Parts: sequence; structure tokens; C-alpha cells
Amino acid sequence: MTQQTLAARPPSPASNLLWAVVSTALLAGYIGWQMGWLAAVAIVFGVFVHEYGHVLAINALGCGPGKLKIIPFVGGAATPARAPETEFKGVMIALAGPTFGLLAMAPFFGLYAFTGESSWLGGAFFIAFLNLINLAPAPPLDGSKALGPTLARIHPWLERVALLAVGAVVVLWALGRGSIIFAVFVAIGALGSLRRGALRPWAMKLSIQEWFVSIALYLAALLACLAAVYLTMSGGFGFDAILRLFGR
Repeated sequence: MTQQTLAARPPSPASNLLWAVVSTALLAGYIGWQMGWLAAVAIVFGVFVHEYGHVLAINALGCGPGKLKIIPFVGGAATPARAPETEFKGVMIALAGPTFGLLAMAPFFGLYAFTGESSWLGGAFFIAFLNLINLAPAPPLDGSKALGPTLARIHPWLERVALLAVGAVVVLWALGRGSIIFAVFVAIGALGSLRRGALRPWAMKLSIQEWFVSIALYLAALLACLAAVYLTMSGGFGFDAILRLFGR
């Protein structure tokens, strides 16, 4: 068997599983070291649910099978087997993560309702904020993939300039909070998007109807994430009001 044949052999299921466990442990350990065990559990669980939302959309829109992987110290990624043939499909895949990802808050809300311990709302907050920050239009976050095509339909340079400007703001914000790895991650994504020139040369551009729908879907996802953050930051009062509607 030649060396070229060995190089072409895909990784075994055992090695894939080992890497998944190691990368998840590295991510959880890093978050736990920085923010505590509750944040580690909530964010890692939130990342899995968020990325699975992308995978569901990838498969439903004919771009699968989608694959989910954990990136140590950074988060996760969902990759399609085939690139979306239309920009509108790309928008829907991008927004599926932050919207579906909010479902990861349910166990933490449930634990808060059962125990009355407000610390569980902290876990829900981490998940809500994780999905909200992913909607920032800064490469390689989901917001850039959702809003990018709508800006490019106006003018390609509007997309590039806007993504670079927002990327710079996110990098400065991350550096100000001491999140150096996240800042580097966004900086590389922003610069890479500029270097690639035409960002989606393979995809059919948005129609005018799809442009309006894309904007509406992005705003709906943004409002949902903001509402989720409010529920967790209101000290439980927002969630308590919802419980009262069901006679709790």
C-alpha cells in the first residue's frame, strides 16, 4: 500500500470519536477555567444544540450530510457536504443555528422553575448570549453569512466594508474582555473574507423577494435572542411571568 493511499484513507470512527471527546474536553476545560463549571456545561451544551440546528438545515435543504465538530478553545462548526447552490439557502442555514440553539435554554429554565435557584438562569443566559453574539455580522460568525448576501445585493463592496468594520468592533470588544482567542478567531475570519474576493461565486444571488425575507428572518432571530437574554437578565421575573400564564 502506497503512502498516497494511506494519506487518502479517511479517519476511522474510533479516531473521530477520540478527537470529538478531546476537543470537547478542551473547550469545556478552557471555559470552566475562565468562567466556572456552570458556564462550561451551559456553553458546551449550547454549542452542540446550536451546531445541530445548522446540521438539520443543511440536511433539509439538500446540502448534506452535515457534519458537526467541536473546535477546541473556540466553539463548534457545522460543515455541509455541498455548498448551498443559492444564497438564500445559505442565509437559512446560517440562521438555523442561533434560532434552534435557543432550545438549549429549556433544561436550565426547567431547573430554575423546579428548584427556584437563580443560578440556573445564569446557565440559560450563557446560551442566550452565545446565540446572540453569533448573530453579529462579523466573519466567520453566523450573522455575516446571514446579512452578507443582503448587503452584497446592494453592492459587493458594501458587504466587504461592513463585515470588516463590524469584525474590527467585535475584535476590540473581545480584546477588552480578555478573550484573546475569540478576537484572533474573528480577525482571521474577517481578513479571510476580504482575501477571497467574491465570497459566494458558486451561489445564485438573492432575488428581491428573498432579500426582504432574509432581512425579516435575521431581525426575527435577533429579536428572539434579545428576548432570551432579557428573560435571563431580569432576575427570573420575565420567566416567572411566563410560568404564571400556565398557573405555576
